[in-house]
Amino acid sequence: MRVSSGQLNQIVLQGLRQQDKSYADVMTQMSSGLRINRISDDPLGTVSLIGLEREQTSYQQYRDNATRVMSRMEQSETYLNTSFNALLRVQDLALAASNDSATNDDRQAMASELRTLKDTLVNFANARDEEGNYLFSGSQLDTAPVSDTGAGLAYQGDNLRREVPVAQGVTLAANETIESVYFNGGNFFTDLETFITDLETGSATLDTTGPAMLDAIDRTVNGIGQKLTEVGSRIKSAKSLEMAQEDLALTNEKIRGKIQDLDYLDAMGRVSQIELAMNTTQKTYSKLSQLSLFNHL
Repeated sequence: MRVSSGQLNQIVLQGLRQQDKSYADVMTQMSSGLRINRISDDPLGTVSLIGLEREQTSYQQYRDNATRVMSRMEQSETYLNTSFNALLRVQDLALAASNDSATNDDRQAMASELRTLKDTLVNFANARDEEGNYLFSGSQLDTAPVSDTGAGLAYQGDNLRREVPVAQGVTLAANETIESVYFNGGNFFTDLETFITDLETGSATLDTTGPAMLDAIDRTVNGIGQKLTEVGSRIKSAKSLEMAQEDLALTNEKIRGKIQDLDYLDAMGRVSQIELAMNTTQKTYSKLSQLSLFNHL
């Protein structure tokens, strides 16, 4: 089959255009540092990258949720620890006030300190996070958990927990309640107020309110201890899950790099091959053109 000079020109030019395109594609890859810059570069690889990006978004959300849970629980833990220490002081004062050797002046001074400690405990129970949400009112974030209803201090929150996802199929409660601490089997603040009043007035009922107060303190101390255990366990779980999501995200990033990132040595090798092919094509075309011209002569 005889190939005309026009056909030869067309074939060579088409080859050169293809080589130019390949050269431009490699230059784009080397400029961006990415092997895949558009879907046509690697359709299957692009699909994999989309899936990895979706997973990375999920991992980031899980990490953000775990961080928020940790922050809220760590704040709760701080207030519970401080309340625990305050309760121990209440216990010391209650024991001293119940001692027969305590004078009326001693009990008056103790009553004054106990009233301050009571206010402190209420303030800690009504603690808020940095966003202004109450820490211990369950899901009632805008409601102070402990407030005066007219008949004394009472719990105004609820026992609902807001579960947030921190891993695939795993959730952690992002809120807490103080009800089980101060209002479990009684009302700690009512018992404390009664005890303080008896100390202030020198009431003869101290013989009964004193032991009742010590029982209420024991119950409340145990309640805070249990709550601290729960919160501490949740902090530990959140930290562990956050680290797990970070590890998964790092693994995904390595996979993404293998799929998308450019191997510069390979790219430079392809550039050399393309340049060699272009030079060869041009030289061949030049020789064929000279032969074609000679035949015409």
